[in-house]
Amino acid sequence: MSDGYTEQGQIAQAEFDKKVIVYWWLQALGVMLSTVILIPFIPIWLLVGYFFHQKQFDHLSCVLTDRSINIRSGLLFKKQQNIPLDKITDLSIMGGPFLDSLGISKISIETAGSTPFPLTGVANAEKFRDVVLQHRDQQASAANQPADVAAPSNDVLVEIRDILARIEAKLPEDN
Repeated sequence: MSDGYTEQGQIAQAEFDKKVIVYWWLQALGVMLSTVILIPFIPIWLLVGYFFHQKQFDHLSCVLTDRSINIRSGLLFKKQQNIPLDKITDLSIMGGPFLDSLGISKISIETAGSTPFPLTGVANAEKFRDVVLQHRDQQASAANQPADVAAPSNDVLVEIRDILARIEAKLPEDN
């Protein structure tokens, strides 16, 4: 990963379990089996599919920064998504018989007004979710804190009064 604008202030990085490669491979195989048109390609997929998903896995990253979650994915069609922390409403962890049998889970990043963004195969998903939500809450509470605006103290007002009195004393009287 390059050290660009989206990586500034990096707090944590999600680690992905390599078992997600098998999940993707089996998922694609299931799609092929369910469609008559793709059944002839199954022998080819059995040979090259795993290696394709290995490359896809190598191009997958998720970084938590002080402002957002930055997700990069895709091998043929690359996608980069930056989700601001203040827009995140929840991070759900999903499982199921198929995911549980492989020992992986799926995190769904939910934002206000858009479809959830799924991340499959995040290792220690609960820990990553907790870090993101904790940082989001800290950022939200800091934003709600009143800014330390220096209210004019009496000393400043007295000084201003004295300056005005000196200016007034130097003005010629035109009565």
